[in-house]
Amino acid sequence: MSTDTDDRQGAAAEAAPRASAETQSAAAPGAARDVGSSADSVPLSHEEWQFAGTQRAGLYGWFSRLYAEEVSEPLYRSHFADGGFAPFAGLAELSLEAEVQRLDAAIATLRAEQLPRLELAADFAQLFLLDGKTSALPYASAYAGTDSASPLFGAAEARMRDFLAASGLSIQADFREPADHLAVPLALMAELAGAASSAEDIPTAAAAQADFLRTAVLDWLPRFVERCQQARPRFDVYPALAALLLGFVRADVAFLEDVGGSAAVS
Repeated sequence: MSTDTDDRQGAAAEAAPRASAETQSAAAPGAARDVGSSADSVPLSHEEWQFAGTQRAGLYGWFSRLYAEEVSEPLYRSHFADGGFAPFAGLAELSLEAEVQRLDAAIATLRAEQLPRLELAADFAQLFLLDGKTSALPYASAYAGTDSASPLFGAAEARMRDFLAASGLSIQADFREPADHLAVPLALMAELAGAASSAEDIPTAAAAQADFLRTAVLDWLPRFVERCQQARPRFDVYPALAALLLGFVRADVAFLEDVGGSAAVS
């Protein structure tokens, strides 16, 4: 797709959803209804599914953007400088109040600095751009083995390229990272959620998305989040963001499995 650097969602392909006023205070997945157990819940209407897909796409797009590159000056001014971190406000509805409050507190501490955006950029570099022994590399292949010396750009990277190809997508030319960078599956998930919002077969669409999240994200995200906590950057913004992301993905998988019902992929 063609975008400028400051408005880039991050990683994936030709039609990655852009953030808008509607997604900046996005509701949590399933917020339009109470999602119960698979046995008791009422199937989503197409309107409810479309609303949830739009909100979920926006949230995945924002997460992808924040891991794809350092926070730009315009993004800092619009989303960090004043008030809470609006794009994730609705996530408190998913029993993620503690994670949301932690991120809000971390951003408040950052705002008290003389050069907060530069401090955030320094933390981004420490966490995501250094060696795997002292940072939290944002690549699935870094967590594929049983130790911290797992080879990069191996099977996990090839698998993510297969996911992209199956969806008819590719990595943006200006995103010079391997396909297993965290921003890529998050951007692809934004694509999948947006594209499937008009699906006729809602259970099958939900089950397919849940399967993708389990296979491409949840099989390594917890170890990445743990490394973010251990790396201990100066500010807690990125460790708090990682914890919130993990909580959101787990809640989203539960939502999709509920909607998918008997179509859910085990």
